[in-house]
Amino acid sequence: MTTPSSTPSAGPSVGFDPRHDAYVDESTVRNELTRVFQVCHECRRCESYCTTFPSLFELIERRDDHDAGRLTPLDQDLVVDSCVQCNLCSASCPYTPALHELQVDVPRLVLRAKAMQHATGITSWRSKVVARSFGHADLIGWTGSAASGLANRVVSAAPGSFVRRLVARITGVSANRRLRLYRAERFTTWFDNRPRVLIGNPQGAVTVFPTCLVEYRNTAIGADLVKVYERNGIECSTSSAGCCGAPSLQAGDLDRFAKIAKRNVKALASEARSGTDIVVPQPGCGAILRSAYVDHVPAKMRLDAELVAARTYDASEYLMRLHRADDTALDTDFRGETFDRVTSVGSGHLTDRHAEFDSRDLLRLAGARVEQIRGTSGIETPWGLRADNDAVADELAERLARRIATTSPDAVAADGDFANAAVSEHLDIEALHPMQIVARAYGISEHARRDHKR
Repeated sequence: MTTPSSTPSAGPSVGFDPRHDAYVDESTVRNELTRVFQVCHECRRCESYCTTFPSLFELIERRDDHDAGRLTPLDQDLVVDSCVQCNLCSASCPYTPALHELQVDVPRLVLRAKAMQHATGITSWRSKVVARSFGHADLIGWTGSAASGLANRVVSAAPGSFVRRLVARITGVSANRRLRLYRAERFTTWFDNRPRVLIGNPQGAVTVFPTCLVEYRNTAIGADLVKVYERNGIECSTSSAGCCGAPSLQAGDLDRFAKIAKRNVKALASEARSGTDIVVPQPGCGAILRSAYVDHVPAKMRLDAELVAARTYDASEYLMRLHRADDTALDTDFRGETFDRVTSVGSGHLTDRHAEFDSRDLLRLAGARVEQIRGTSGIETPWGLRADNDAVADELAERLARRIATTSPDAVAADGDFANAAVSEHLDIEALHPMQIVARAYGISEHARRDHKR
């Protein structure tokens, strides 16, 4: 592959520092979009990952000279607004800041462009209202769990029904996606009320950061994670930190995200200093803790944010790290239910940590024959839940489902539960988090069995 040659010279002067005065300056951001879009057009390595790059290339190729500098602001915004933030492109890009002076990172540039749109008033009032609604994930989750009977009558209504369409108009949440039900018993409530497990020879200690989805909806993931970890001599506690703030960051609301980052870094750094690592069962949320907080907290909190980043792991990553160490190992006595063939969907949020294959390797230890594929479901982040993005998100989910179907699996495993829900919309097959599959293989996942039957 040759290095793109017709791009504006030099790398970005502002980079990805949200504290820089020019970070949300429209002229500066649009120049940077032009520079990076030209690099992408000449490289084309990521053309098959999603719909964003084919759309970008089509817009550029409408001009005879194939010059990204001739894209209009509206053209640029169409590309920016189509990015699902799956991170597959940055995981594969040969021109990232860590590898090349061109310093290309499309997902982070999209976040900067969204912040510019928000700051300059390009974002419509309707989009800002929807984004603010999505940003109150803990409040919505707490309310949904407290009134789960009523909330689930709405959530479980048929996709496209009058009820779902009415809710979509009010909240901006897609009327067509399959949504997880709220649980009357939240994950942290289950954790506090469960029988305590005495661990005689601890191999580790973790604070579980459950994420909004696990805390209020798919609590089975958290329950099975704890059971698997304690089975392997890992002491578990739960974090006092709230929603990671991804909806606010991805909507460009930097002020709100900075407040969330400060609050969570304070709590998580304190927990890390107590001697625990931080385990996050959703890779998109883990990426926020590992990278975004460092950029968005005040300078005086940077060391705390770096501590949080260094001590944060994905659920499978932590277990495989323990198994590969010289003085620790996993319990490989699997006597429960084992799926014969599992298709594992790798997450782009884990590739930069070389952790994309940890779930695959863990499932192989549990006795499954695992085929690994890479692709976006269109819903790795809250982007795919928005009604405005229905068509693109559903196209991406259907494309991924078709690839999975060719592997003829007995089950699908994705680290992100949004992806599992999207796959379930298109395939009549169990789509589970790796912790749920491993817990079943141990024979300790009654919670997961009950959850699946509901």
